[in-house]
Amino acid sequence: MTTVGYGDVKPETQAGRAIAVAVMLVGIGFLTLVIGAIAQRFMAAEVEEIEKEEGAKEFESVEEALHEIREVMSRLQRLETAVQRLGQG
Repeated sequence: MTTVGYGDVKPETQAGRAIAVAVMLVGIGFLTLVIGAIAQRFMAAEVEEIEKEEGAKEFESVEEALHEIREVMSRLQRLETAVQRLGQG
């Protein structure tokens, strides 16, 4: 991935080797960013669809939770009424 041909030209000094390593790392990093951006373009529609589905599932679970809370409140009110009747009688 980071070769420069047949190997007939290579850095001889430590500074040259350091520069070569830096150029190789920058090149790899740049290609990684470009490939990631391209992959993101291909996946954007699918990711958006998944997010919409997850949002719908969360909405359903909120509705279910509200229903259960209302049910619990109703039961508590019935219990309070029963306790008050027992206290009066």
